[in-house]
Amino acid sequence: MSDLRITFAGQTLTFEPGQTIRIGRSPDNAVVVSDPIVSRDHARIRWQPDGWILDDLGKGRTFIGGLPVASVSVQQPLDVHLATPLGPGLRIELAAAEEEAEQDDQAEQDDQDSLPDAEPAADGQRRHPSAVHREQLWRGDISGTHSSPAYQHLPAHHARLDFPGGDFATAVHILVPIRSWLKDPGWKQGSRLLVIAYGLLPSLFVVLFSATSDLSAPGWAYSLAIAPLWAVAFWLLIRPGHITKLIGWLAVAIVAGVMVLLPTVTLPWEDALDKTDTPHNLLPWIYGVGFAEEVTKAIPVLVAALLLRWVWKITLDVRVWMFLGTIAGLAFGVRESVLYTSSYLMQGNHRANLSVPLILTFAQRVFVDGFQHAVWAGIAAFFIGMGVNYRRRRIPLILFGITLAAVLHGLNDWTTQLASHWLWIVMEAISLLLFIGYTMSAASIERQVRDTPLFRGDSMIMSAVHASGHAKRTGSPEPAQSAQN
Repeated sequence: MSDLRITFAGQTLTFEPGQTIRIGRSPDNAVVVSDPIVSRDHARIRWQPDGWILDDLGKGRTFIGGLPVASVSVQQPLDVHLATPLGPGLRIELAAAEEEAEQDDQAEQDDQDSLPDAEPAADGQRRHPSAVHREQLWRGDISGTHSSPAYQHLPAHHARLDFPGGDFATAVHILVPIRSWLKDPGWKQGSRLLVIAYGLLPSLFVVLFSATSDLSAPGWAYSLAIAPLWAVAFWLLIRPGHITKLIGWLAVAIVAGVMVLLPTVTLPWEDALDKTDTPHNLLPWIYGVGFAEEVTKAIPVLVAALLLRWVWKITLDVRVWMFLGTIAGLAFGVRESVLYTSSYLMQGNHRANLSVPLILTFAQRVFVDGFQHAVWAGIAAFFIGMGVNYRRRRIPLILFGITLAAVLHGLNDWTTQLASHWLWIVMEAISLLLFIGYTMSAASIERQVRDTPLFRGDSMIMSAVHASGHAKRTGSPEPAQSAQN
């Protein structure tokens, strides 16, 4: 029987056989990993008559060698990561195995020390042992991965794998291990399956839609295929945390709200106020287009945030609302790109010399339209989350976010009508810089808003705390009446 050693955060813990070792964020666990991405009860190691077994408890994910595992026997040292392949790492090993490894290393070093400094060659010259080793490696007498002297004296059948069909079948099995791939638990990772799906989608679209007469079919197909990829990119940029069932249902409700509001709010608004016939007049692009579309995307996010706060008493991080805002923008962009791509295809049937512009505008709509709408909606949703969480300046914060997004949106669309489109590229870059800036400083901005009386209002308790902290920093005596003011 062997004791078990677990090394985490520079500390090594030893457990005797018969114990059950729980690992997770809860302070009741034997190994406490306080990282927020780790589940409260993440994994356990139990003793069985044949040794130690590591089990993933299903509330998080446990990775070894970058692959998720459900249950694995601890027979050799394991480098385990929790939650993600790059999450908090632990080293799990048997105490006896570690001692044997040290003894083997010492024995191998002794064998190396006992080798002669050089060996004679056929021409009478003496060569260094490393040169002899390289010659044996090239001749195939030894393996490059098993170069210790002890391995060089193993019988041949221990150093090779034999399969029915001879050497050719053996080589194919090693170089194309299909059987091993099919049994690999890595297939359970959604990212690998998504790569296959997205690699096949364009070819599937060609087969499915080549004979269709519905001009909206290509727009729907490509826009819906690209939107999830942008959603993943926004999730990586914003880092809102795990996507829970609550966030998933909120995303579905927000997408449905956008689809309902687009024909009932956006289109009537633009029909009434969109006076963009002359490109020199900028304001109609802002109040007739920018506000119409940004309000449409903001309303579902705002309603969801207020319902959670007032009815269910749930407050979400502003980064979650920013991510949900990008989902609203992607939904709006998909629907808009379908409308535009249909009109482009209709123009292409009646006008010559439109091949290149048609392809370029189609690609711009299906690949970038949703992305642009998501950037503006994400900025507005960031301020919506701030306004819902800090009620003193709720309305100004929400209005500022929607106005900022609407102005950026209006300026962007206005610049597309100018003779030179370089200003359009500049406006897109400004929108992206602002969006990425908010993704990087969301937590810092929220902390400053929380600590500033301008947003949270005056508080006797907070004033006393700030006065106490200032007195301690400056070394001055603290007024006795400060807590009463």
